[in-house]
Amino acid sequence: MDVLNSEDNSNYEDYYNAEGLEEYGLCKKTHVKEFSNVFLPIFYYIICALSIIANLTLLILFIKYKTLRKVLPLHMVISDFIFTLSLPFWAVYASSEWIFGDQSCKAITLVYMVSLYSSNLFVASQSLQRFMDIVYVVSTIRIFNSLKRNTILCILVWLLSFLAAAVHVNFVETQKIHEQNICTYNFNNKVGWKIYLRFQMNILGFVIPFLVLLFCSIRLPCVAAVRNTFQMFRYEIGFTVMFFLLWFPYSVVIFLHTLQDIHVFYSCTTNIHFDFAIHVTECIAFMHVFINPLLYICLNKNVWKRLRNACKTQREYLLEESSSLSNISSQGGAIELRSVQQYQAHDLSFCAERPNNLLPEAM
Repeated sequence: MDVLNSEDNSNYEDYYNAEGLEEYGLCKKTHVKEFSNVFLPIFYYIICALSIIANLTLLILFIKYKTLRKVLPLHMVISDFIFTLSLPFWAVYASSEWIFGDQSCKAITLVYMVSLYSSNLFVASQSLQRFMDIVYVVSTIRIFNSLKRNTILCILVWLLSFLAAAVHVNFVETQKIHEQNICTYNFNNKVGWKIYLRFQMNILGFVIPFLVLLFCSIRLPCVAAVRNTFQMFRYEIGFTVMFFLLWFPYSVVIFLHTLQDIHVFYSCTTNIHFDFAIHVTECIAFMHVFINPLLYICLNKNVWKRLRNACKTQREYLLEESSSLSNISSQGGAIELRSVQQYQAHDLSFCAERPNNLLPEAM
């Protein structure tokens, strides 16, 4: 993937072989190849493991507690999970060559690109949905109810992601280069399509989602001041800043590769530096698959509270409640009596809420 860049959509031959772009002359890329063969597989496997843990945790919470289920966050988790399933294939590819066949090359690229686009768009859609909910409440204008609006957003995101990924799949195929099978793009000397795919990745994968996040983060305080929803404002800022940190470096490097395609940069040294840069920034961007669910858990107080309680043992929970009740009881007998009653209610509620296993409760 290096670009595997399936995202950056460059020719894999330039990155997985010791020789660079022939149009610029002989350009040895031995160090780039050695780096990608060792570092990328390890990184992809680590990201895959972290993503499975984070997304599975959030998914279990969604299944277990009806009150936590939201349409757009659920689809974001599904999208990140699908993206994670493609990482082992790219890890094997980065360590040696493409061994899964031509049809698998197209299929994995389709899965990879659809989940990449949709994940970023779902992050932006959540901010847009929360902003619209507040605006509708304040203005008393309601065109669609929340469920219908979220359903429409989900359909649009998946449809747009499939259409964008279809362009990638149209040019992807397996080739044999220097006795190695490569899953790569074949543009048949149509440089315009290569440039188009790079700009599509930048605009649809970064610019549009980031502008939506930025707009909602800036406008939300004006509405939140009326609705007293500053907790939501903190949520928006967290996702906006993290999205920028993850995807902006990668988008800049993709743009620089576009300038290289039109021969603004052409030296061998510059090309090698771009190769290293695309590896590093791509790896940073791919961390979104486990950072997205972690951010959602940490910034959503309801989800965090459920997870924290689920991680406590019954003894820890009872000790915490007992300590809290002791502090309250010192203020007076009447308060103490009410506190004991509250403790008993919490105890019964706790036992009812927490089964002895991680399986979802029967509906």
